Amino acid sequence: MMLDISLQNLAKILGAGYQGNSEVKASGVAIDSRRVQKGDLFFALPGEKVDGHEFIDEALAKGAVGAVISDVNLVKAPEDKNLIICRNPLKLLQDLAKLVRQNTNIPVVAITGSTGKTTTKDLIFSILSQTYNCLKTEGNYNNELGLPLTLCKLNREHEAAVLEMGMRGLGQISFLCEIAQPTLGVITNIGQVHAELLGSQEKIAQAKAELLEYLPPQGTVVLNIDAQSLLKPWLKNFQGQVLWFGLREEADIRAKNIQYLGEEGSKFTVIINEEEEEITVNIPGEHNILNALAGIGIARTLGVGWEHIKRGLRQAQLTGMRLEILENDIGVKILNDTYNANPTSMAASLKTLAHFSGTRKIAVLGDMYELGIYEEEGHKLMGQIACREKVDLLVAVGNLGKLIGQGAIEAGLDPQKVVFAANNEDTARILKGYLNKGDVVLVKGSRGMQMEEIVNELMR
Repeated sequence: MMLDISLQNLAKILGAGYQGNSEVKASGVAIDSRRVQKGDLFFALPGEKVDGHEFIDEALAKGAVGAVISDVNLVKAPEDKNLIICRNPLKLLQDLAKLVRQNTNIPVVAITGSTGKTTTKDLIFSILSQTYNCLKTEGNYNNELGLPLTLCKLNREHEAAVLEMGMRGLGQISFLCEIAQPTLGVITNIGQVHAELLGSQEKIAQAKAELLEYLPPQGTVVLNIDAQSLLKPWLKNFQGQVLWFGLREEADIRAKNIQYLGEEGSKFTVIINEEEEEITVNIPGEHNILNALAGIGIARTLGVGWEHIKRGLRQAQLTGMRLEILENDIGVKILNDTYNANPTSMAASLKTLAHFSGTRKIAVLGDMYELGIYEEEGHKLMGQIACREKVDLLVAVGNLGKLIGQGAIEAGLDPQKVVFAANNEDTARILKGYLNKGDVVLVKGSRGMQMEEIVNELMR
């Protein structure tokens, strides 16, 4: 953490109480006593099952210099400890992150969207890391807790930050932007996920577009041209630069001459500002070409040279369970795309499966949550796409997964090629009796389905 300030003064700035050594300073923050590093300030957050106050002694024993607490009565021997005392430790963490951010003058890229946020973050980080000392959101630390934890890692050596922002409702992107104060932004797309809470794609676009209000007049936002009609109403008061990316002719950043290389990724020509460059992306799928275009838009805005962009895209490493390519002992390739799912990402993954070379293509597709009014339509459409992409077997998993199977049969897929499975255990058993060397299996469903259990069984 870059703030060279005593805990006592930090408490004063943030409007909290303090007791303990007046000189001690923290070098980082932690909320999990098992992960405390020497010099950390431990935040005793209340949890669903445990309260962080119970782990203060463990955190201090591991090297924490102090703790942020809400109740001295919950602390054993409080007189011997350095304690910041406040009403709400989570809010104090958020306020601290905002203070850290205010003390930096670096490009901060905020990425939101219905799908592709994490991959786009990984791609942008890979590109910018060729020239900048860059900080990024780890894993999916993209909410009101994860984003402050990421920002508190900023130090004086960092020259850029790439932050992922998730949302489930109106006001959440605004809240995260208040803390992060981004200078550049990306909205990857507007899908149907969260329609259960927000009601429609128009409301989803409104929630994502909160990002625009927080970018400075000299800032840049990179937007998916396929969402242009949904996003345009929210651009009226935006004073910064808008770059549209996509495969359409009118996009400011577009790809042409696309060659799909299966698991090796893709090659294409990118066109931006009358420049044309040959690009190779080391991860498969048309959707990842779009994610790369968004990354190129950010990179060129920051003046990153083409050689660094190309190297970053060739060397990108993705966060786990996002089109992760595995192969088991009998020679079956598994596309582990189990982190989450919605119609946009599932359709993209089915198209990617079609570009893989293999004896047979098997799609294992499960429930997609939070689709609201799009629930039946969205699931049946996935079945139609599975039929169109000529899968050799569709395993429809779960209650909503049944709709995927029905949609495939209604679209003309041979019913003999559709299998319905109640749960992950059934699915793994069915697949183990079916798969042979050379088969390629896509496994995808919403996070709550935990379909990585199927992948784990197939890898045994």
